Amino acid sequence: MAKKTAPLSIEDHLKRLQEIATILDRGDVPLEEQLQLFAEGMDLAATARTYLERAELRIQELSGPLTAQPDHDSDL
Repeated sequence: MAKKTAPLSIEDHLKRLQEIATILDRGDVPLEEQLQLFAEGMDLAATARTYLERAELRIQELSGPLTAQPDHDSDL
């Protein structure tokens, strides 16, 4: 039976993205490996973007009425 691993955290995604960027910047890996790393990086970036978008929505939900600006014109 295959052992399940925990999903990567956003911090893990960002760390791996940095590792990939460093490897690609060096330019000392074969083209095929560069393409694989690039594809992995794009997948990680998309997952991280989705995570951050969901976090932003959650923050907006939690702070809803607290962030509403008062209408100062109605006092006149």
